[in-house]
Formats: sequence, structure tokens, C-alpha cells
Amino acid sequence: MRLNTHDRTPRPKNSKFIKGMFLLLFVLEYFIVGMLAFACIYYAESFIWGICVILIAVCLTVLILIPIKDLEKAHVEITDKDILVVDYYWGIKKEKHFLFSDITSAEVVPGSSIKIKGERIPQIPYIVLRNNKKYLFKIIYLPETETLFKQHMQ
Repeated sequence: MRLNTHDRTPRPKNSKFIKGMFLLLFVLEYFIVGMLAFACIYYAESFIWGICVILIAVCLTVLILIPIKDLEKAHVEITDKDILVVDYYWGIKKEKHFLFSDITSAEVVPGSSIKIKGERIPQIPYIVLRNNKKYLFKIIYLPETETLFKQHMQ
């Protein structure tokens, strides 16, 4: 069984309207950046500053999209006795293997808590699973995840 770490399983699809609005905002943002770069090149007569404006916009977009994609790809795969936790940090895949017997306690904490390690969404509660006091992994708090780890909950 595969569960998403930060979202419902299966992940709900965005409607065509929402995708279209994101695309429109993306095009408008880069149109404004292009106009600003044109102004730097034409009026300030500085080709380098025009290129810098474009590079800053591209870098900011990448810095925003990489953590979003990392949150979307993170998941937990559960077999009979084995748990595989797959997390991504700046696009780099990290895998951890645990047994169900490794889990000694679990608690529900808000996403803004310092008890949660790694990337997280502050508005969403998570179940933090531990081996004694050692942090193992986190998963979104939903009814189906609660039933899976109910015997470990305090």
C-alpha cells in the first residue's frame, strides 16, 4: 500500500480551470519580467541588467517549484512488516526502511511544530512516529492513516 506523506491518497486532480489560471498567472508574471528586462536593456542601455532580471525570475521560480515537487513525490510504502519512507530534499531522493516493530509511539502534532523534521505543510496535522524518543518518520493525519497506526497512538 502506498500513501502520500503530505496529501490524500489518491491525490485529487486539479480542474482544467485551475490549471488554466496557473498557466495564465505564469505567463503574466513572465510577461512583466520580460517588460522589465526590455526596459533595462533599451532605456538603461544595460544588456547585463536585463539578463540579470530574467535570471532572478527564473531562479525564484525554481526555488519555489522544487520544494513543491518534493512534497508531491514524498510517500510511504507499507507492506506486511516493512515500511519504506521515501522523502525528497531539493530533488534528491532519500529512502528509509523500518519495521512495524520499530514503532513504539505515535502522536498527532500540528504541521508548524518543531517536533516534525524535514519539509512539511504548516497548516496540516501530521502523525509523528517514533522508536522510544528517536524520530522515525511523519505522515499526514487522515482517518486512513490513523487506523493504520492506531495501536501506536498515545
